[in-house]
Amino acid sequence: MALDEAGAARRLVAAAFELNGMPPADSTAAGIDATAEPLLRGTYVDSLDVVDGRIDLRFGDNADSALAGKVLSLTPFETAARDVVWVCGNEPPGLGLKPLGFAAGGPQAVQVATSIEDRYLPPACR
Repeated sequence: MALDEAGAARRLVAAAFELNGMPPADSTAAGIDATAEPLLRGTYVDSLDVVDGRIDLRFGDNADSALAGKVLSLTPFETAARDVVWVCGNEPPGLGLKPLGFAAGGPQAVQVATSIEDRYLPPACR
């Protein structure tokens, strides 16, 4: 599943946040270069992009036709203790969670709804 394959990208974003106190602006700032990106996105994802900490997975032709060409976003939120909590797709963030970067007052991760039908999403993303 694409979410499992994106685990390394989530760890890189969280590590960049812990190091700099801000969400990484893009893939390069998260430590994902052109060589690593294809390895991190896996079989079904055509592209993996980081935007202010959010990871956008665009499904390619190897994915089910219901997913091909669509984007699923993994959005990082922070707790009061500055722990990173990931929210997938249309899942609402938990109580007390703020967009990654909130405490520092800089750019923040923005949650983007997915157009993938709920029945094709993992339960954690609905």
